Amino acid sequence: MKRLLNYSPQLLMRQKSIRRVLTIGLCSCVSVGMYANILADEVSLTCKNKTLKQALELIEKQTGVSIVYSNNVLDDEARVTCKTENVTLEEMLRILLKDQNCSFKVEDGQVVLYALNDKNTEDAGPTVTQEGFRVKGRVLDANGPLIGVNIMVKGTMTGVVSDMDGNFEIMAPYSGASLVFSYIGYQAQEVKINGRSDLTIKMVEDSKALEEVVVVGYTTQKKATITGSVSTITTKDLKQSPTANLNNALAGRMPGLMVNQFGGGEPGVDRADLRIRGMGTYGDKSPIVIVDGVERDMSYLAPEEIETFTILKDASATAPYGVRGANGVIIITTKRGKASEKPSVNFKASVGTNSPVKFPKYLASADYATLYNEAMINSNPTTDPSKLELFTDEAIANYRKAKGDNSDGLGYNWDYFDYAFKPGTQQDYSLSIRGGSERARYYVMANYYSQGGNYKHTDVTETDTQAKFKRYNFRANVDVDITKDFYVRVDLGARITDRRAPGTTASEVVKLCNTLPPYLPIVVESNGNPANETYELNNPYGMLYGDYKHRRNILGELSRRGYLQEKNTYLNGSFAIGHKLDFITKGLKIEGVFSYDASEGNWINRRLGDREDGYMNFSKYATFQPAEGSYGSIYMNNPNYTGAYILGNPWYDQDETIENGFSHNAAESKTYYQLKLDYLRTFGDHDVSAMVLFNRSNRSYDNRVAYRYQGMTARATYAFQNKYLAEFNIGYNGSENFAPGKRYGTFPAGSIGWVISRERFMQGAEKWLSNLKLRASYGLVGSDKISDSNDDRFAYLQFFQGGDGYSFGVNEFGNGYSGLKEGNFANPNLTWEKARKLNVGLDASFFNERLTFSADYFFEHRYDIITNLSDGNKLGYPGIVGKDAPFINSGIVDNQGIDFEIGWNGNIGEDFRYYIKPNFTFARNKIKFMNEVSYENEWRANTGKRIDEYFVYEFDHFVYDQAEADKLNAMNGGTGFQPWGKLYPGDVVYKDQNGDGKIDDEHDRRAMGNPRTPEIQFGIPVGIQYKGFDLSLLFQGAANSSILLNGAAVWDFPQFDQDQIGKVKPMHLNRWTEETKDVATYPRLTIGTNDNNKNSNSSLYLYNASYLRLKNVEIGYTLPKHLIRFAGLQNVRFYVQGMNLLTFDGLDDVDVDPETNNGDGSWYPIQRIFNFGVDITYKAEYGFWGLVILTNWQLIGYMMVIYVAGLQNVPHDLIEAAQIDGASPVKTLFSVKIPMVMPSITICMFLTLTNSFKMFDQNLALTAGAPERETEMLALNIYNTFYGRVGWQGVGQAKAVIFFLIVGLLAFLQLKITSSKEVNA
Repeated sequence: MKRLLNYSPQLLMRQKSIRRVLTIGLCSCVSVGMYANILADEVSLTCKNKTLKQALELIEKQTGVSIVYSNNVLDDEARVTCKTENVTLEEMLRILLKDQNCSFKVEDGQVVLYALNDKNTEDAGPTVTQEGFRVKGRVLDANGPLIGVNIMVKGTMTGVVSDMDGNFEIMAPYSGASLVFSYIGYQAQEVKINGRSDLTIKMVEDSKALEEVVVVGYTTQKKATITGSVSTITTKDLKQSPTANLNNALAGRMPGLMVNQFGGGEPGVDRADLRIRGMGTYGDKSPIVIVDGVERDMSYLAPEEIETFTILKDASATAPYGVRGANGVIIITTKRGKASEKPSVNFKASVGTNSPVKFPKYLASADYATLYNEAMINSNPTTDPSKLELFTDEAIANYRKAKGDNSDGLGYNWDYFDYAFKPGTQQDYSLSIRGGSERARYYVMANYYSQGGNYKHTDVTETDTQAKFKRYNFRANVDVDITKDFYVRVDLGARITDRRAPGTTASEVVKLCNTLPPYLPIVVESNGNPANETYELNNPYGMLYGDYKHRRNILGELSRRGYLQEKNTYLNGSFAIGHKLDFITKGLKIEGVFSYDASEGNWINRRLGDREDGYMNFSKYATFQPAEGSYGSIYMNNPNYTGAYILGNPWYDQDETIENGFSHNAAESKTYYQLKLDYLRTFGDHDVSAMVLFNRSNRSYDNRVAYRYQGMTARATYAFQNKYLAEFNIGYNGSENFAPGKRYGTFPAGSIGWVISRERFMQGAEKWLSNLKLRASYGLVGSDKISDSNDDRFAYLQFFQGGDGYSFGVNEFGNGYSGLKEGNFANPNLTWEKARKLNVGLDASFFNERLTFSADYFFEHRYDIITNLSDGNKLGYPGIVGKDAPFINSGIVDNQGIDFEIGWNGNIGEDFRYYIKPNFTFARNKIKFMNEVSYENEWRANTGKRIDEYFVYEFDHFVYDQAEADKLNAMNGGTGFQPWGKLYPGDVVYKDQNGDGKIDDEHDRRAMGNPRTPEIQFGIPVGIQYKGFDLSLLFQGAANSSILLNGAAVWDFPQFDQDQIGKVKPMHLNRWTEETKDVATYPRLTIGTNDNNKNSNSSLYLYNASYLRLKNVEIGYTLPKHLIRFAGLQNVRFYVQGMNLLTFDGLDDVDVDPETNNGDGSWYPIQRIFNFGVDITYKAEYGFWGLVILTNWQLIGYMMVIYVAGLQNVPHDLIEAAQIDGASPVKTLFSVKIPMVMPSITICMFLTLTNSFKMFDQNLALTAGAPERETEMLALNIYNTFYGRVGWQGVGQAKAVIFFLIVGLLAFLQLKITSSKEVNA
């Protein structure tokens, strides 16, 4: 039975005739039905003490007529008893409804029950022409009137749209009817008229409404009564970042969430690291991610499918996840259909470009050569410079004038980053449909995202080696209320990722750009020497340069290494079933959930491999070098080589064959079960809620033993007058990572809140104070994460594993026996890592919530940290034992800080709106105890310091002159002040921390700077809207962060890969020389290794990595409603976006991005993105295009079979003859192919016409002709004429006969015309 019909029409009367004609033309849908008047149908009914609802359902089954009513019209739980035979439907309804304050009428083939204003009018009987009740009003939001809001009379197909000033006027059937207000981007509202003729409606934005209801542990809670620490954003925020990975869109969005993209920006592997309130442990720091109630990966969800993104930060919020809640919890809810919401179709398309945000700058050939000469002389102080192989002054002068590619004969001068990288393209398309009624709601979405790579020269050979990433997302969420107490929920999600990467690696490409000398050729020139002819013939794509030191070539890595392709498929499904248990006690509900997730993937390996020779590693493409000189020295002063070439890669004179391999990723599946009992009830001033939940998960990964968890969670809340709040949570969880007796842990947490603004003494403050709430929480949570390694899986068990290093013969199949060896030492006492958390918070809003403020202070005491004693500086077993020490519970870390968010929403007039909502997070930890080796000096110990502090030698000064150098070298009996060899003027001198007159690791390294993970992160979202224009900005930044660099990132001519030498940056121009000794910022230059000056633990290369970034910019324009309404469109918005546009930092000297990871700079930079898109929402009040699509979808499959068969039967000889006669493809199509398949066309046209006669049911189900019968096809029109109006049966019959004749005539003419064009055999 249908309780409620929900159509939200836009009454555009001038379009009625146009739409009807289009409907007829596109769908050709005619249907005829012959039945009697609905109310004259005879029924028989016998029921004893049944509910009125059951009695009406029996009548529906007998008559096939829908009886439509709303809950506020009658009490369908009332008991009735009757026994009737062969009475009319009208009489039967009067009998059943005699004690109800309602009447009935026939409308569009249905019986509609409606409430009466007065019981004395209950005998008015059925009517179709009732005058009704006229209502007018105005629709507003927080900033003024809203145009284009849909207003529907609930349970009917009557509706209007608000005008430019938000005004509306509508005729309701009676004064007790309800109106439904809906508008894209706003929460739908249902308002009962209650006899009022003038209404003022205030709409609430979707995002604000969503933020008012917060998802917490396994349930939801109103934000006004929450006492834990929670932050939430909506899809509106996430969609502003045009990135493939959701993690990257979160930076600066919410307080408490710290986001760092240290992994770089390579397409497909560019996931940022997420931390909630910093680092509370030196163990595993990752928060758990819950998607729709189940632990899942969120990285490649499409922003369009997400409704809300929430982080749970304190113990009260995370205690229900006790086993995994110590590092915080991320909860994502995906979009669902909404009750009383008409189908809404949204299409979004965007295209853009992406390019690395920043590349380091290296010196060009002239400056490189100048500094190279100086470094060589410094590195060989006892050698006559004339004996060294140096660049000549003439060569340096030529380099300064050279174009760069040696086309002018002046030498090479490569900018390798410019040579190797270019902007890529990206595309993003999504289509979603969202709708529902009281009984059923649905949301369906499909998304396609494509990101092109940034490499040049990937199409030089027959194999395309470009990096590419594609992502396909699908989601279908359905909610069905089978009865008012019984419901089911079905969720399906699927994702496919397709990543193609060059056979090389991104770090290898960047490394080559960072290190290859700019004066060497990339491809050796064809110089006409006969000795090179064979090489040239065998290498048609060019002869790559290479030698024994320069073993890899940038063009070879980009174009000759082939590709790797990884495809991953993810599928997840959830089924939930629930029932209200009001018959036991009101407010009680039970729900069960079952979910199944599966993923698999594979690799296609079409790459060119490597070949090793000792420490040297070559790619298997051919390289060549001049026979004269060594390691390319000939090009230092003679770029135009004319001699013979020899092999650079000693094994290959042409490229090896690309490999062809296939492999599977580890298959993974997970089942999850959950049973939950919920209770929610209000007793006067007392609001009480409770929850008890049992869950179990079983995750299989590859061939490992399944990972299993189970536990129970309980929750209780109490509120008195929504003023005094209390909450208690407890989790009892089990993990098989620990031994029996150690597996289960109990994690309780409690919180309280005081809404001060509701106190009597605050009366009178309402004008400026909207809300003021204090809250506090304290509790215990835990973590069971040991390691990702399967060898560490059961750390409490002693076991054996496959041996290595010894041979025990072979079996009958020729396979060797490797034996066994003892596995890791076990610790049967290993158990949970635990955290006690305290949180104190304040929430406030002022001036009718225009100004909002939320702040929290937090303190966490982490203890029993699961510690791997084999990590550096831990007090494990000495090497003589031969085995690592077991995992133990040891270590204590305290973590504390604040996070807050301030928001201001305002407007100037009715058209100009703006907001600013900055957020700030500060989190500082301190290691209170760690099992580390003993140090004499506290500055060398980790205990008392922050996690991941840098322990470095503190730079003091440069050796000023030879006298100081001699003095330092003479110390400690001639072994010197520093342990890395003889010092020279310009070398680095480090600070002697303990004053013992020498520098050593144990006594003179100390903590300096800040950890790499910032202690401070902040975001400043700003938005402006003026009429149809909108602008949003997000400034995001970090502070208290340092980066320690080495190698090619900071050192001059660094040595790497044993014998290779890098190059120099502009920062090296300010090196120490006799002339610059008083102002130099970099030590004297040397070639290759210099452990004193180029020390990876030197504070000289420790930099402040604080930054401010313009993270996102979005500019949009929304077309006026009156321009798009003719097409049935609700919203059309064009926008441009930018991401990572500007960065302000203090790293100009080293010229790297502030999110670069520690190390030598072999890091693929994050992406700068420019994007253009359109977002179109079609509000399916008309369902017009749905009918068109449905008709074509139903028929096109059948028709294509016939057409394909006809085309395949066209004789090939005729086509070949036509081509011989000179017919073009178009001429062949119209003169040969179409005439030959005309029989197929005849059949298809006839079938299309006749099949269209049966489209009555789809028209009735999809739109029922609403609104105002604008989508009423002819068949439905005849049906409604016959049944919907008393006494119009004759008119309906006449229409049926007339249209039968018209359809017959059309069919005859169509057959005649098409058959006349058929080609006779």
